[in-house]
Amino acid sequence: MKQTHGFRSRVAGLLGLLFLSGGCSLMPDDSEAASGGEARRTVKSIEDARVETREISSRVLDIVAVRGDVSEPGPGVDVCGDDPDSDVLYKMYHSWSVSGVARDVLEEGMGRARRDLPEEGWNIVEDGEKNNANRSPRILFENDEVEYAINMTLFGSADDPLLSVSLVSGCFRTPEGETVKGQF
Repeated sequence: MKQTHGFRSRVAGLLGLLFLSGGCSLMPDDSEAASGGEARRTVKSIEDARVETREISSRVLDIVAVRGDVSEPGPGVDVCGDDPDSDVLYKMYHSWSVSGVARDVLEEGMGRARRDLPEEGWNIVEDGEKNNANRSPRILFENDEVEYAINMTLFGSADDPLLSVSLVSGCFRTPEGETVKGQF
């Protein structure tokens, strides 16, 4: 299994806890801790982040290039664990899946992602198998430039496979005057 450290390791940990906690991938330094971790976050409106998340997710689906049944939910907004009560810190997520095709077709889609996403600035953080009964193939990608990570996992047997893709951002800060309240 190939691994790197630093931001990538934090994002990989974040992806493992994607929906179990509200953690952020970037840890605040001492000056940020005093301000709730808001000082050094990328400033981005929630609507701009939604559009960006949708575009990244769509590009990943294009690269995977599997014509199957794609789940419908769109991008969502979540709290950042550094300061879950913050009115201005948030992260984006978008989880979707592809099913209804043979497992080898989904494996080929993962192979295209493995090959093509690094050409678009994505680093492979981990490439191996989950520690589960099926030894599900999993690839974790991250892109420092856009501050997003991807967890791509192939679940299920040959009879009922599912390619699961979870896209999650680091923590962003809203522009002055914008709040995350009511966005979840």
